[in-house]
Amino acid sequence: MQLNQYRLAAMVLTTAFCLPALASAPVVGQPAPALTFTDLLQAPTGTKTDWPSLRGKVVVLEFWATWCGGCVEEIPHLNALIQSLDPNKVQFIAVDDEDPAAVKKFLARTPIHGWLGFDTSKKIIDTYDTKVRPRTIVVDTQGRIAGILSPTQLNKEQLLALANGKPVTFPVDEVREETFKQAKTAADAAAAGNESSKLLFDISIRPGDPAGKTSIVHRPSKSNTSYTEDMLNAPLSMLLQNAAGIAGSRLTIRDDKGEKYSLHIAAPGGDFEQLAPAIQLAIVTATGRKLTRVFAMEDVYVLQATSRATSLLTPAASTQMSFCFYDARDHKIMLMNASLDSLASELEDVIGAPVVNEAGISGEFSASFDLPAGDAEAAKAALEKNLGLTLVKAKRNIERIVLDAPQPTEKAADKATPASPRESRRKKLRAPYFSRSVRTGWEPTKHFSG
Repeated sequence: MQLNQYRLAAMVLTTAFCLPALASAPVVGQPAPALTFTDLLQAPTGTKTDWPSLRGKVVVLEFWATWCGGCVEEIPHLNALIQSLDPNKVQFIAVDDEDPAAVKKFLARTPIHGWLGFDTSKKIIDTYDTKVRPRTIVVDTQGRIAGILSPTQLNKEQLLALANGKPVTFPVDEVREETFKQAKTAADAAAAGNESSKLLFDISIRPGDPAGKTSIVHRPSKSNTSYTEDMLNAPLSMLLQNAAGIAGSRLTIRDDKGEKYSLHIAAPGGDFEQLAPAIQLAIVTATGRKLTRVFAMEDVYVLQATSRATSLLTPAASTQMSFCFYDARDHKIMLMNASLDSLASELEDVIGAPVVNEAGISGEFSASFDLPAGDAEAAKAALEKNLGLTLVKAKRNIERIVLDAPQPTEKAADKATPASPRESRRKKLRAPYFSRSVRTGWEPTKHFSG
């Protein structure tokens, strides 16, 4: 399923989580559940992971996956922590429930230090209730849960103090908890009164909190046959780029006042190419704007394959989550099970010019490498080195999207002069199916279901 191949260029400015369900965490202070790994890598031969064997060490369990962008983004931070700490005092274990053979391909490009524990039976994931990722669980020297937090909140001083028997209060990931609360509220509101279990798809848009943090929550199903996403408190430009798949470099929004919206998507099947027009229609209709498509011949960069592409492109290790985003802080581009179309779309924003994919290579790939912003020649060199792809200047017919200012809901004359009953009936018959008026109750929401 390709619904989740969204371009997360703005991920640096948002909080993004990957979760199949809104789950509660184990309680701090309780004994840590058993670690029944189906496979263990990068540990000494004969290593045991039962808590009596690990007693006396602080154990950091890092629940991650190759498809989780937030997880992969934190690998350098965690690797640095591991290198700075004595493994006899603090042991890191990265826990993943994917196929070990596929993960090894990912690790060949992006190494993870410490031990790698595989949970293909998903017993540990379920017992620790860690479908939410990334999630870090710290266990003290006595085998008790000492902290449940985000990897960004973990530091050397905390772990050394805990290893030396000192009391440590780990921070709570308040942003994550608030995000889950908002996502649950959005999902419940979208489902209310609509028999959601029978819907073929469900798209709803509500006014966002102007002061709220922009967050993206993914909830793929276990069977990967359905997909749910909540984009919370997002500006219009982000909705159109990340959810509707419109390249930011080809998008013009007139009279953009910075309003925020919350978008809920539930789709039990189908691919993104099929669903994107429906998402675009929902966004444009809900905000009262008019979308215009303009075509013109322009100078572009064409993404092409070199003879090294076959050997350098790494096939996806998982099919649970697909995306491509650019980290503007570290000047790094990351592909997680992403197509070359997704890469071309992301490159547009990085180099500031249209990019057309003509590599002729299908499939999904994973990679992560440095990529300077705003420099097409540097981008070309990085692509050739890391993926065996190149950029060639050419002219192509390019589509650009223009969103006009919100359209008035009533004509001045209609507002000044009340319509007759007959005219009111005629207007009601002419009204479009997706009306801008509230369809159910009094909540100001736009809801599109099928």
